[in-house]
Amino acid sequence: MGQSRVIKVDKSSLPDLKNACDEAVKEYLETKAGYRQSHRHTDIKLALGYVGCAFAAAGSYYGYIHPFELPATKFWTLVTVVLYYLFNVLMMAYAYLVEKNTVFCGSKVTPTGTQTISVGSSVKNYDPYYELEIHMDLSGSSTTSSSGSTKTTKARKVTHQHYSTAFRFWFDEDGVLAQDLFEADMAKFLANTEATHVE
Repeated sequence: MGQSRVIKVDKSSLPDLKNACDEAVKEYLETKAGYRQSHRHTDIKLALGYVGCAFAAAGSYYGYIHPFELPATKFWTLVTVVLYYLFNVLMMAYAYLVEKNTVFCGSKVTPTGTQTISVGSSVKNYDPYYELEIHMDLSGSSTTSSSGSTKTTKARKVTHQHYSTAFRFWFDEDGVLAQDLFEADMAKFLANTEATHVE
């Protein structure tokens, strides 16, 4: 198995540091933690964007084959322009209200069921700390035995944890990410989050 790629950034740029950590989080969850990434948020935003563009294209085509001076042409052009902007607003609203700071969504099958994970990250202005929000949801079944009979019931355990780490603990003087330290912390964060599952 080959070595991990070297991640190097400008240490004076908080957005660059955040983006590097976001990419490292996604890579770790997929390659080391066994999660399969879900692209649901991206797919929904793309669908909204494509629908908006389809209305814009339809309006352009209608205007191309009919003289713009006609009332019907002006009406349908207005309708398609409004729909184009509406779907763009919906796409931005989805990103702001639903996706928020999510950098990874995924799931994996465990011996006790299917575990989903959602990870969000943020960085405050002039505050060199990487803030992580980890939400886990474990859905499965539990088996209990009593009086010689076995009963299987569906169980769901959820947890939400927040972690904060200074970038200086993960990046050296040259701005290179220390993969071993980063991955060790990620493993600890995941283990701590799993340990706080509640019914």
